[in-house]
Amino acid sequence: MQNNRGVLTHLQQAGIVSPEQSQRLAQHGSPWWLQLLLGFAAWIASLLIISSFVGPLLALADNDVVRLFAAVVLLGTALWLATQQHDFVQQMSVAIALAGNGLMVYALYELSDNNHELARYACALISSILLFSRLNALHRRVSLTLAMLCLLSLIQSAALLAVLSNLLATLAVMLWCSRPRWVSLAYASRIKSLLEVTTLAALGLTLLGQCLFVFDSSNWLDNKLELGRALYSALGSILLISTVFWLSRLATVPSRLALLTTATLLCIVLYPASGLLVSLALMLACFYGCSKRWAGLCLLSMLFALSQFYYSLELTLLYKSGLLALSGLLVLAGWLLLQRYQRRLV
Repeated sequence: MQNNRGVLTHLQQAGIVSPEQSQRLAQHGSPWWLQLLLGFAAWIASLLIISSFVGPLLALADNDVVRLFAAVVLLGTALWLATQQHDFVQQMSVAIALAGNGLMVYALYELSDNNHELARYACALISSILLFSRLNALHRRVSLTLAMLCLLSLIQSAALLAVLSNLLATLAVMLWCSRPRWVSLAYASRIKSLLEVTTLAALGLTLLGQCLFVFDSSNWLDNKLELGRALYSALGSILLISTVFWLSRLATVPSRLALLTTATLLCIVLYPASGLLVSLALMLACFYGCSKRWAGLCLLSMLFALSQFYYSLELTLLYKSGLLALSGLLVLAGWLLLQRYQRRLV
């Protein structure tokens, strides 16, 4: 691995490969099945090491100060292992860091007299701090996911959840659309981790917003679910129209008008299906960012949103069938208009 990095450095200095190409070559140094086996072996080894260290320590002195000391030792060990350029050691670093993070959060939870909010804030803070260390891509994604889940679990307002969901979706769309600009930067790998976690969170939250009445059966959020649903749909419509507006900036005026008109009418027709609108905007952004996997994931999110909308009991089946048929006709009409304008240019 070290020899490969040296060769890539010489190729980059000679101008044979670009920085982004060098980064991609460095990331694909070993096949996926070998990385999977190394990861499995590293996690088993990490569990054995952690149990042999933390178990006797807590058995001899079972108090919160000892737990904090053990957590600091585990986090320090994980940060040191993260500096080693080996797939096996990198996987061990992730496992040990997660154990240290969990042990520290548990110790803080006990010290604060079982304060759930403080424990979640602590978990988000520790995970965010770890992002500034030398972590691998997997560790960055896990830390971002933990921090985001802890912060989102503190939200108890449907309106605030709708606003945050669309803010995350907007951030994901902006990062996907600006991918050619930041992909060659030195910290591009960190932006990529943020982009992937943000896109996944946006897809999950937008589907949650469309199924808000089903998921909130235990009164987790406040009683303003109608306002939350309205914000989900309104902000999702604005996001879709803005995405189409930016992506069609180089098109001719008639083609751009056709695209914007089709997008606006789709937002009106599919207003109750907020998850479908946001997933469509994210799919367009992912397609523009040349990511087939994430575009496919957005397509699966669209299919889920479409299924939930069709089989929900809030509207009649005839009404929903009419809306879906009308939206299909709008997409077909927009496609025919674009084909007509393109033939005129040719």
